[in-house]
Formats: sequence, C-alpha cells, structure tokens
Amino acid sequence: MLIKKVFVLFLALIVIFSPVDVHALSSEELQQQINEYIQKLKDLSNSKNTLANQIKLLDSQYQLTLLKINQTETSIKTLEGEINGLTIEIGKLETQINDLSEIYINQTVQNYKLQKRIPSFAYLFSSTLNNFLKQHRYVSTLQTNSQNSLINMETVRANYDKQKTAKEKKQNELEILKKTLASQKASLNSQKISKNNLLETTKNDEKKYQQMLAEAQSQLASLRNFSSSVGGSTCLGSTPGGGSDGNFYSQRDPRWCSQYIGNSKDTIGSVGCYINSISMVFKKLGSDISPSAYAANPGNFWGNTAYMGTPNPPSGYTYKQIAYNSGSIDSELQAGRYVIAQVKMSNVAGMHFIVIISGSNGNYKIHDPWFGADLNFSDRYSPALVMSLRLITK
Repeated sequence: MLIKKVFVLFLALIVIFSPVDVHALSSEELQQQINEYIQKLKDLSNSKNTLANQIKLLDSQYQLTLLKINQTETSIKTLEGEINGLTIEIGKLETQINDLSEIYINQTVQNYKLQKRIPSFAYLFSSTLNNFLKQHRYVSTLQTNSQNSLINMETVRANYDKQKTAKEKKQNELEILKKTLASQKASLNSQKISKNNLLETTKNDEKKYQQMLAEAQSQLASLRNFSSSVGGSTCLGSTPGGGSDGNFYSQRDPRWCSQYIGNSKDTIGSVGCYINSISMVFKKLGSDISPSAYAANPGNFWGNTAYMGTPNPPSGYTYKQIAYNSGSIDSELQAGRYVIAQVKMSNVAGMHFIVIISGSNGNYKIHDPWFGADLNFSDRYSPALVMSLRLITK
C-alpha cells in the first residue's frame, strides 16, 4: 500500500514539474507566454546580480528561446501548407491555360477556313443568300467565342501570374524563417552551454560568482576607457566595407553600434570590440554570425554584463588563451585561421581587441574593430602592449 502511495506521489510530481508542451499551445497562447517571459527577463535584469538570479535569468532565456523556436516552426508549417496549396492551384491554372489556348487556336483555324470558303460577293446571288447568311452568323458566333476564349485565357493567365508571384514571395519568407530557426537552435545550444559553464566555473558558490563578476566589471571598464579615449562610442555614418578578405566587422557599424549587449546597458559601439573580433574569426572559419546576432544572445555573456568569458567555438574547434608568441601567431595564420590580440593602451588605463589576419615575424596586418580594416599592426601597437592572444584553433 505504501509503495502504491509513493508511486502515485511520484507521478503527481512528474506532472507538476514537467515543462508545458509548447506544441499544444495555440498561436495566441504561445505569443502570450513569449510576452510573459520577455517581461520576466526584464524584471530579472533589474534584480540584484546574484548567482541564483543569473541562473533564473538563463533558465528564463532558455524557455523563451524554446517558445520562439516553436513559434517559428509553426510559421514554417503554415507557409509550407500555403505553398503546397499554391502549387496545386498553379497546376490547375496551367491546365486551364493550355485547354483555353487549344480551344482558341481551333476556333481561329475554323474561322479562317470559313472565311476562305465564302466569297465577298456571295450575297449578290439570291440562290445562295440564305446559305451565306447562315454561314455568316456562324462565323460571327465563332469570332465572338474566340474573343471570349481570349479574354478568359488572359484572365486565367493574370491569375496564374498572381498566384506564382505569391508563391515566390512565400518561398522567400520560408527561407528567411528556416535561417531564423537555425539561428534560434544554435542560440538554444549556446545558452545551455553557458549555464553549464557558469555552474562549473563558480562551483555554485555565490562568493566565487561575485569575485568573477567584479573581474568582469573591471575588464569592461577598461574597454569603456579605450572607446572614450578615442572619441567615445561614435557610430559611423555608413556601413564600412568588409576589407580585403570580406571578413571585417566594425563595432561602430551603424547597423549595430547602438545595440545593447545581452541583458546589459553597454552597447556594441562602446565595448563590443571582442564581439566583433569573435565574429570576424568565426566568419573566416565559415561560421558566419554577425556582431548583432552574437550580442542579441544573453547566453553569450556573463551575468547581466556585456562581458564575454569563454566563447563557444564552431564544431571541431577549441578556444585557447595564451601569451604573445609570434610563432603561435604565424602557425595559426599559415593554417588559415585568424588570431585575436588583447592589447592595452600606452597612455590610458584601457584595453582593446583586434584581429591579426596576415603576415609573419611580427610584421602583421590587422582588422581593428574601431579604427578599420587592413591596418599595419606596428602603426598603432607593439608586442609589448599585447596582454594575451585568443585562439579559435584545432
């Protein structure tokens, strides 16, 4: 009897703590839950920055992403159904056009043959007058039918073009949704890894978390010092080019310069040099993610800050942080991989991240998220200013 009660209690707990099946929700219920989680994230972002609150924030972000994935999948299914419907309708219209074209051609041929058989002076002979009038009426009817067939054919063709355009538009929407879905799933995986990394790094210890948070705030302050010393988070007037290799990203790009990072109050323009550097390195490796998309995922950052600790590299790659070593840089460049350099400023208490893209033996070309693409490393920096190298390597 006791075992039975325990079993019943166990089943009840499963029901209570099991997540809601988002696939069973209507579109309205799904949107309502998304709005609720967005509000919950805002509330948590304004709460005290503790380890417990950070875990709640990551969990809420994870659930929000799950809901958005379901919403996107639902939209994809709806679009696929509409596209299939349009495909069937277009097929029917094609058949109609072919049938009407065949009828119109036959009517035109008959009309031509009858007109050839009836001479223009036939009405002068009374013996053939009645026959002429009958054939004339038939020809007139045939011409009217031909005109109607032509009008019907043009109407069907116009409808065909309209349906075909609608199908192409929905197919473009479908491609965009599929890309969105892939991005959302990647974000979900990143959030899961971020939570695991947080728990592993802090050992679920609040004191350790606060210590690491202080270190993160200190590094962010150094990034702010850099941007303020070179003119503040000034956005460019237009989007810069991609550099000689097409992989350059600027933190001052007007598309994302003023965008907040994660759940923080820092913008990409002010402290986003590392985000842009990571995006450039990833793009070189064939895993293109814009700085805007990277910054939009709170799971990529530490606490409610814009600080990015260990990035999640593409599949098959690992992340390493090492001291400056020209041999390591040259080896990475020869393997077709970029190197991120963390540099300090000689005149202010600030730091910055740049990307080394080519060269050897200390003579390097760089992409600088602040100053621009394809610059000489030695024009602004020196090995003595390099605090560390960040590698996304094999």
